[in-house]
Amino acid sequence: MKTSLRFLAGAAFSVSLTATLIPVTAFYAPEAEAFTVYCTNCSTTMQQALQYAKDVETALNTAQQLQTQMRQYDDMIKQGIALPESLYQSITGDLRRVADVYTNTKTLGRDISDLDKRFREQFKDYDAYLKSAGEFDGGNISERQRKWSEQGFENATSAMRAAGMNVGAFEQEDRALNRVVQQSQNATGRLQAIQAGNEIAAQNVQQLQKLRDLTATQITLQSNYLAATTEKETAKAAADEQYFDRKPVRSEKVGF
Repeated sequence: MKTSLRFLAGAAFSVSLTATLIPVTAFYAPEAEAFTVYCTNCSTTMQQALQYAKDVETALNTAQQLQTQMRQYDDMIKQGIALPESLYQSITGDLRRVADVYTNTKTLGRDISDLDKRFREQFKDYDAYLKSAGEFDGGNISERQRKWSEQGFENATSAMRAAGMNVGAFEQEDRALNRVVQQSQNATGRLQAIQAGNEIAAQNVQQLQKLRDLTATQITLQSNYLAATTEKETAKAAADEQYFDRKPVRSEKVGF
């Protein structure tokens, strides 16, 4: 099976994987604006990583559409435009979608982090490779994912507080987000809900952009590791074959 994915990203990434793990070739170009992935019979881990990258891109497209919609609502309010009652049903629906995107983004982040852990468990010398390649800090995806996750909820709660909503320090994320949706259904809380929803929608886009970069980095490092490992194994196999293919040299000397 051959998978081809193309995503807009801050860095460019191209990798070709053939057979279960070998041979593998990888190319990384940091100046380009997109990365393309071609995968033929990849390992299960790499196939999952590519699917997660595609899921992140889909979620980002949805988040950007919602950001545009919520910004329009917020701008109308700031301009003093009276919103018709019929429009608030659409606003509530869009706020619910904003909350869903936030929740799905967190789930994707956890899945991608877990996948990185499984890759490290499968390939025990991966960390040693990153360190030798000078990429050890960049390869610590789990730690970067943890910080990314914490930042996401901090941004969401900050948006709610900025809109005048009372958010507890230890309130669960889903409850806080649901309260924004519920508040949009009440005449007294609609303006606050729209303002908070607008900010959260913008944060969703930023978080997904960061997650896309993290995923691209993870795929790049892991595919480069597989490429380096394959190159080493291929060179060793060629040397072994050359050694065993040597014909014995017969000496012309006659012993006494």
